[in-house]
Amino acid sequence: MKRMLYGAALCMALAACESENNVIVCGGYEVALNMSSDGETLTAVINGDTMTLNHAISASGARYVGELNDTVVTLWNQGHDWTMFLNDDAPIECTVK
Repeated sequence: MKRMLYGAALCMALAACESENNVIVCGGYEVALNMSSDGETLTAVINGDTMTLNHAISASGARYVGELNDTVVTLWNQGHDWTMFLNDDAPIECTVK
């Protein structure tokens, strides 16, 4: 049930996630997002490189984790706010493009 709620919240944050790629900018990274219909995976194109992130446990918001070129990428959504982490380094605040 929680996953469904997180998926619904993420869909609202992405505003029409079924068919559109939504773009956020995190520091120097442009990230196009497309969530799966079940909310379990998030496809991200980061500066031209495509990756799949899997839904992960989070105390609040929706968190997705994957690996791209030996870098662990975490995208975390709370309401309309996005944050990106690379290898658990300092958070990178994101803005909707």
